[in-house]
Amino acid sequence: MLIPSLAIMFGTALAVCLTAFLLRRHKGGRTSDLPKGVEMAIGAVSGLFVFSFAFLAVNAQGQLDTARKATLAEAGALKDVYFLARGLPPSGRDDVRQRVVAYTRSVISAEWPAMHQGHADEATVRGLDQLRAALYRIPVTDEDSRATRAEASQRLQDVYVARRERLAQKDAEVPPPILSLMVGSGVVTLVFFALFGKPTGRTHYFLLGVGAAGFAYMIYLVLALNHPYAGGVSIGPAAYEEALQRYGQLAL
Repeated sequence: MLIPSLAIMFGTALAVCLTAFLLRRHKGGRTSDLPKGVEMAIGAVSGLFVFSFAFLAVNAQGQLDTARKATLAEAGALKDVYFLARGLPPSGRDDVRQRVVAYTRSVISAEWPAMHQGHADEATVRGLDQLRAALYRIPVTDEDSRATRAEASQRLQDVYVARRERLAQKDAEVPPPILSLMVGSGVVTLVFFALFGKPTGRTHYFLLGVGAAGFAYMIYLVLALNHPYAGGVSIGPAAYEEALQRYGQLAL
């Protein structure tokens, strides 16, 4: 994200300053004051931009945090199921563990790309259902194994809950009307900077460029946060990759 954001900020600042410079040369260095009404209108547009940016940034960050917590909760519950399987009868222990590993790998390799497109992966959820069925089929003949299966079943239910919460965020986007308002008001403000910035020296050009870069970065940031799993600032399956490594330790 760093390189694209810097490129956008620098490009926008350069375009605005260059436009202002060319307009100033075209006018022979003369500047004129804007009517009071125009200045007030631009101030109102800039205020709309700041308000919409603040709202969208908070909204997008909240969606990102919710999605991240869901992935951590699901991966944690899967590790618990894998660990609890050691207390199950040998006839079903390996099968449950193999299905936990298979589901985790399917989330990484199949469902994560599917969430980029806004939908779940059917094969992945079938694998989870098969894991639940395999756990319930295990015959238990003593209190310890019965209690272990009950606890593993509860943790598997936690996997389902976290999975639903994770998938609920696959369609999460910032509200389009407010996003359009922010982008539109930001573009209008940048155009105003370029056409009526009236820089008279290097310091003025520098400040004009900084202002333009700031507006461009805020627009880019909200667009990057727009989708928890597919935006420029998105969540990857790192929690599940860590779970795969942890399974190897828990199997010992």
